[in-house]
Amino acid sequence: MEIIVFEKESFNKLIDELTIRIIRNIDKHYEKSEWIDEAEAKSLLGVKSKSKLQQLRDNIKIEFSQFGKIIRYSRSSILTFLEQNRVGLHKF
Repeated sequence: MEIIVFEKESFNKLIDELTIRIIRNIDKHYEKSEWIDEAEAKSLLGVKSKSKLQQLRDNIKIEFSQFGKIIRYSRSSILTFLEQNRVGLHKF
Protein backbone atom coordinates (compact mmCIF):
# COMPACT_ATOMS: atom_id res chain seq x y z
CA MET A 1 0.00 0.00 0.00
CA GLU A 2 1.26 3.44 -0.89
CA ILE A 3 0.47 6.49 1.17
CA ILE A 4 0.40 9.91 -0.43
CA VAL A 5 0.64 12.95 1.81
CA PHE A 6 -0.69 16.38 0.81
CA GLU A 7 -0.54 19.69 2.52
CA LYS A 8 -4.04 20.71 3.50
CA GLU A 9 -3.99 23.72 1.16
CA SER A 10 -2.79 21.62 -1.78
CA PHE A 11 -5.40 18.96 -1.09
CA ASN A 12 -8.21 21.55 -0.96
CA LYS A 13 -6.96 23.10 -4.20
CA LEU A 14 -6.94 19.66 -5.87
CA ILE A 15 -10.49 18.98 -4.70
CA ASP A 16 -11.63 22.38 -6.00
CA GLU A 17 -10.05 21.78 -9.41
CA LEU A 18 -11.58 18.31 -9.68
CA THR A 19 -14.99 19.68 -8.74
CA ILE A 20 -14.74 22.37 -11.43
CA ARG A 21 -13.76 19.75 -14.05
CA ILE A 22 -16.66 17.50 -13.09
CA ILE A 23 -19.13 20.38 -13.28
CA ARG A 24 -17.79 21.40 -16.71
CA ASN A 25 -18.11 17.84 -18.00
CA ILE A 26 -21.67 17.59 -16.72
CA ASP A 27 -22.53 20.94 -18.32
CA LYS A 28 -21.10 19.79 -21.66
CA HIS A 29 -23.08 16.56 -21.51
CA TYR A 30 -26.40 18.21 -20.77
CA GLU A 31 -25.78 21.27 -22.91
CA LYS A 32 -27.05 19.46 -25.97
CA SER A 33 -30.04 17.19 -26.22
CA GLU A 34 -29.30 13.45 -26.23
CA TRP A 35 -31.97 12.69 -28.84
CA ILE A 36 -31.44 14.46 -32.13
CA ASP A 37 -33.28 14.61 -35.43
CA GLU A 38 -32.24 13.21 -38.79
CA ALA A 39 -30.58 16.41 -40.00
CA GLU A 40 -28.33 16.69 -36.96
CA ALA A 41 -27.50 12.97 -37.06
CA LYS A 42 -26.47 13.25 -40.71
CA SER A 43 -24.40 16.32 -39.88
CA LEU A 44 -22.58 14.59 -37.00
CA LEU A 45 -21.86 11.55 -39.16
CA GLY A 46 -20.95 13.58 -42.21
CA VAL A 47 -23.42 11.78 -44.46
CA LYS A 48 -25.96 13.26 -46.85
CA SER A 49 -28.38 10.43 -47.53
CA LYS A 50 -31.25 8.96 -45.54
CA SER A 51 -30.26 5.54 -46.83
CA LYS A 52 -26.93 5.69 -44.98
CA LEU A 53 -28.76 6.41 -41.72
CA GLN A 54 -31.14 3.55 -42.50
CA GLN A 55 -28.17 1.24 -43.06
CA LEU A 56 -26.61 2.25 -39.72
CA ARG A 57 -29.96 1.63 -37.99
CA ASP A 58 -30.48 -1.73 -39.70
CA ASN A 59 -27.00 -2.89 -38.70
CA ILE A 60 -27.53 -1.54 -35.16
CA LYS A 61 -24.44 0.63 -35.40
CA ILE A 62 -26.20 3.62 -33.81
CA GLU A 63 -29.06 3.78 -31.36
CA PHE A 64 -32.39 5.28 -32.32
CA SER A 65 -35.91 5.64 -31.04
CA GLN A 66 -38.96 5.50 -33.24
CA PHE A 67 -42.51 6.57 -32.51
CA GLY A 68 -44.64 6.25 -35.60
CA LYS A 69 -42.76 7.95 -38.41
CA ILE A 70 -40.68 10.10 -36.05
CA ILE A 71 -37.13 8.82 -35.58
CA ARG A 72 -34.67 10.30 -33.12
CA TYR A 73 -31.01 9.32 -32.89
CA SER A 74 -28.84 9.00 -29.81
CA ARG A 75 -26.11 11.64 -29.93
CA SER A 76 -23.86 9.65 -27.58
CA SER A 77 -24.16 6.46 -29.65
CA ILE A 78 -23.20 8.38 -32.80
CA LEU A 79 -20.16 9.86 -31.05
CA THR A 80 -19.23 6.40 -29.74
CA PHE A 81 -19.61 4.95 -33.24
CA LEU A 82 -17.32 7.64 -34.66
CA GLU A 83 -14.75 7.06 -31.91
CA GLN A 84 -14.76 3.29 -32.46
CA ASN A 85 -14.16 3.77 -36.16
CA ARG A 86 -11.44 6.39 -35.79
CA VAL A 87 -8.16 5.64 -37.48
CA GLY A 88 -5.36 7.06 -35.38
CA LEU A 89 -2.09 8.47 -36.65
CA HIS A 90 -0.20 5.63 -34.96
CA LYS A 91 -1.65 3.21 -37.54
CA PHE A 92 0.07 4.97 -40.43
